[in-house]
Amino acid sequence: MNWLFAHDNRFLEAVDGQVYSEVAFSYSNWERYVKHIDRLTVIARVEPLGDLDTEFLNLSSGEGVTFEGMPNPYGIRAFTPFPRGYKTMLAAVEKADGVIARLPSEIGYMAVKAARKTNTPYCIEVVGDAYHAMATYGDWKGKLYAPFAEWKMKRSVRKSQSTLYITDKHLQERYPTIGQSVSCSNVELPKLAMDTIERRHERNTKPTEKLIIGMNGSLSSPYKGFETAFEALASIKSDLPPFEFRILGRGSKEAWLGVIAQLGLAEHVVFSGTLPHHSVYEWLDDIDIFLMPSKTEGQGRALIEALSRGCSCLGSNVGGIPELITKEQLHEPNDAAELAEKLAKLATSQEQRQQYAKLAFERAATFQSERLQEIRHQFFQDFKSTIHNK
Repeated sequence: MNWLFAHDNRFLEAVDGQVYSEVAFSYSNWERYVKHIDRLTVIARVEPLGDLDTEFLNLSSGEGVTFEGMPNPYGIRAFTPFPRGYKTMLAAVEKADGVIARLPSEIGYMAVKAARKTNTPYCIEVVGDAYHAMATYGDWKGKLYAPFAEWKMKRSVRKSQSTLYITDKHLQERYPTIGQSVSCSNVELPKLAMDTIERRHERNTKPTEKLIIGMNGSLSSPYKGFETAFEALASIKSDLPPFEFRILGRGSKEAWLGVIAQLGLAEHVVFSGTLPHHSVYEWLDDIDIFLMPSKTEGQGRALIEALSRGCSCLGSNVGGIPELITKEQLHEPNDAAELAEKLAKLATSQEQRQQYAKLAFERAATFQSERLQEIRHQFFQDFKSTIHNK
């Protein structure tokens, strides 16, 4: 049995045929599908690796997985009934027994359309908000396209007979379906270890020589809210204990250096670059307060990972973030003053950080792999049965 996985992600192919991804989509991601079938074909954007260092990339290649490239789906033809690459998609769907469309994505929308045309069974993974992803993209083109993207996603999801949402309620309310659905995050955490909890407790109870504040996100992303974090820190830096603001993520820091200098934060900001995924947890163990001041988020993988290490977290009231932390930890997007107020109180209260750490571990426990794998396994078993009963 062959399934087709459709998404807009950009994969990078080396000269030896190995395929990598800059964000997520390591081979372990495909194992959740491959265990049910003989072969998974990933249809997405595939570009040459070039001279990029594979040490900081995720290896996507592996047994049972092949990749098929699609042309860039963005542009004026995305507004038409037959966007660029649709013929390629139609041919790929005709060779598949089932289709998995991860949305929002232009390639995913094409996959749903082709599956319906060919009467091929399909399921949908809803991992973000199409409207807000485009509206916060950073230019007028994204804002113009946002309502159309929202309409396409609502149309795709509504008639889906099998839908997996990564949130508990938020995306279900934004993009409802008439078919069967489950809630299952695409973030899987290892079992929480007692030494992690003990180290965080010790960190929160001893005197703080330097407060470490952190963010994890692409520096080139227009919706991560870096400017909100910088403005908030600049407004209260004289009220804070000695602090360091560490930023983990790919992309060029050059665009931010002028802003940082202008706000008087040059001596406080440290760019940590990128790290292999297993090293991210070690980086988080040194973070006292984790920020996610995003303008939009599907669920917030980086926030969930921070919770699993007991970081005291503050985030914006968007997407699935309110499902992860309490109302007292939330601020409105782009509201630097509100973030600054909450950050100043948390920075000077070890007791509050200890309370947030306890809540963090409790919430992170619901994302442990064993529980989520069981939900996901049953979802794809049911999808497989649908194909057999076609």
